[in-house]
Amino acid sequence: MQTVLKGMTLIDGTGETITDAVLVFEGKTIVAVGDRRSVAVPTDAIHYHLKDKYVIPGLIDAHIHLDMHGMADTYHESLVEDKLRTIRATLEMGNTIRAGITTVRNAGSANYIDIAVKQAVEEGLIVGPRILASGRIICMQSAGNEYFAGLYHEADGVDENRKAAREQLKQGADLLKVMATGAIMNPGGAPGAPHLDMDEIRAVVKEGNKVGKHTAAHAHGAEGIKNAINAGVRTIEHGTLADDEALNMMAGAGVFLSSTLSSNFWMLNARTKNGIPQFMSDKAEEVSKIRKENLHRAIAKGVPVMMGTDAGTPYNFHGKNAMEVIQYVKIGLMDEMAAILASTKTAAEGIGMIERIGTLEKTKLADCVVLRENPLENIESLASLENIYLVFKEGRLISGEVDTNQWSPASPLGPE
Repeated sequence: MQTVLKGMTLIDGTGETITDAVLVFEGKTIVAVGDRRSVAVPTDAIHYHLKDKYVIPGLIDAHIHLDMHGMADTYHESLVEDKLRTIRATLEMGNTIRAGITTVRNAGSANYIDIAVKQAVEEGLIVGPRILASGRIICMQSAGNEYFAGLYHEADGVDENRKAAREQLKQGADLLKVMATGAIMNPGGAPGAPHLDMDEIRAVVKEGNKVGKHTAAHAHGAEGIKNAINAGVRTIEHGTLADDEALNMMAGAGVFLSSTLSSNFWMLNARTKNGIPQFMSDKAEEVSKIRKENLHRAIAKGVPVMMGTDAGTPYNFHGKNAMEVIQYVKIGLMDEMAAILASTKTAAEGIGMIERIGTLEKTKLADCVVLRENPLENIESLASLENIYLVFKEGRLISGEVDTNQWSPASPLGPE
């Protein structure tokens, strides 16, 4: 049976807008798209009449942590038993897709929770977005790793990093994640300091490439960013302290930058900041300013910037991912169309899935969001649950509503 969406304004993810549009999908796949005059509308189909509505591709968040729940102190995540974390993650992935995010790339989870949740989605046991899972983050031995129990796989030297990569792949990882520098949220960590050496990162990248899977590098400092680029990573996560040389290298190599503005935004703008560790709050405002400035410079140099929210970090709740897109416009990084592209087409390119998702074109998967308000006129409408009219993933209508109880640190599955 075919499904027809018709009469709406279609923002297709390529930069084009089609009025009085028709979108036809059969099963999981788009079979026709265009204006009403150019598309033969099948009569024997399920029809959605969407006059005065707006359709965009399903949003893509290229950097989340699905087993983190927005607790004020991320250390407390590790004090919640793994089975409870997994249950809450399934609820939050339901929030994520019902908020219009149909694909996520998980950038590290404790004890392979992300791989388990991904399997549950794929088997139809739970409702959630398409999940690309990375398993544990590969890193060197470093102060602060113990702050996130079960999240890291410590590896020193080329041979250990190669073995660590193989272990993540054996567990079912879709990509590999390495620590090219220290982390802001690790106590005692030095964000600008390089961690894994270029040869260590290259060994990880090589193992992923063998089976067609890319590597993402957590990298704040310039030297670590350059090491990761020279080692062949596909994406840089954060890129906070990138210098001009690092940005030029990214642009020249076509390396994608995951923006993660939301990790600072929610720490600074949460209704309550109770419980955020002092070392995190001290850094948040400074890092937010630097990150915005560097994103401006990155875009000016032609670095492809894609939506990545770091969802799961303090007060950065799953289902509020669209705030990242809104910030692109509000702080002058992009206009509304470019912001939508960063969260659809560019993100799909960055995670290596542009052949299947990211734009509403024939032969691609039917992932789309129907909105009541035009995001090209009011980008902030993307964060309004009332604005979301329908969500489709692979041609299937997603039912249910966002459970906003999960947007509270006082949720029973994760009290502060």
